[in-house]
Amino acid sequence: MIGIPEIYRFSKLDSRSITAGNPDGAKGIVPPGKAKNALSGIQPGETVVLADIDGPGMIRMIWLTFPKRTPENLRSYVLRIYWDYQEQPSVAAPVGDFFGLAHGRAAHFSTLYLGASEGKGFHCFFPMPFSQHCRITVENDSPEELNLLFFQIHYTLGDEITANMGRFHAHFRRDQPPRGQNFVMLDRQGSPGIYVGTVIGALPREAGTWREGDIRFFIDGDEVLATITGTGWSDWFLSAWGMGIHQSYFGGSTYQVLHPELGDKYFCSCYRFHVLDPIYFQHELRVEYQQYGGRPGMEGVFHERADDWCATVYWYQQLTGQALPVLASREERIAGIALQDWEAEAHQRMLSGQDRHNDMD
Repeated sequence: MIGIPEIYRFSKLDSRSITAGNPDGAKGIVPPGKAKNALSGIQPGETVVLADIDGPGMIRMIWLTFPKRTPENLRSYVLRIYWDYQEQPSVAAPVGDFFGLAHGRAAHFSTLYLGASEGKGFHCFFPMPFSQHCRITVENDSPEELNLLFFQIHYTLGDEITANMGRFHAHFRRDQPPRGQNFVMLDRQGSPGIYVGTVIGALPREAGTWREGDIRFFIDGDEVLATITGTGWSDWFLSAWGMGIHQSYFGGSTYQVLHPELGDKYFCSCYRFHVLDPIYFQHELRVEYQQYGGRPGMEGVFHERADDWCATVYWYQQLTGQALPVLASREERIAGIALQDWEAEAHQRMLSGQDRHNDMD
């Protein structure tokens, strides 16, 4: 018999919520209907603080939205989170990718951890413990004013935060590794941690299918051979034999669009969350995707490729003071992701199943 989860047992925790109208999460000070609903006039290059909280406590939910959700803007607004007075952020990612939308392609999806309701209400339910302090910021790394930013952050105070509880981390990478090299999604050392998921996007740069590689986990000293290796792209996202748009609690694909001339060359956004199968490491973890695929007219014959990859990886780890890799510049983040005129029709065909591929991966 399933018992009552610990989070639903009576406790002495204090529940609070931060919004633009109540930036301190104070009790009983915001008259109904009188709250300021959003931050406004965020200038290019400006960073605004969404939350500045003294611990101990736990972030329980982050929700935000803004009016102009173009691919460029979803890659230009950067979310950062700092734990326990660390100078370096433990979370650094474009808003769109952090909330599960690779390439800035807004689409509806909902999981236990992340979601984008109707492609416009971005929410995160990863539990995020902190013992001393939490600071959450958004940077407007775009050339235009961010005129409105709506947000709400639910959290608790008084949580028992122990040394054995990792801090939440997330980081975005985009890379075009040369042929014969894997796409490195994560490379961390120095303390124990737990990998809990990835949002990954592909933009192939050559003809043929790119979905024949596997995801590999090099754990605690692995070098050439990985401890955990997947069996193929769609398999890792809990599908099989090719993968169309679908969503589930733990894996899915939110966006796929075929190019009208290049066929297999299309945007693809997928996610996989390890809610019940987290991957533990004691001092080191490196996660890679093998660039591998097929050539047109040579079905079943696979070869090394060189494609355009992006990924946001989520994990928990004890704080080490180790900085995250430098976030790619805005120019690098937005290159080649502008919304194309033909995409709306192509996306509708994909949703209807007309363009679904059935690659044997």
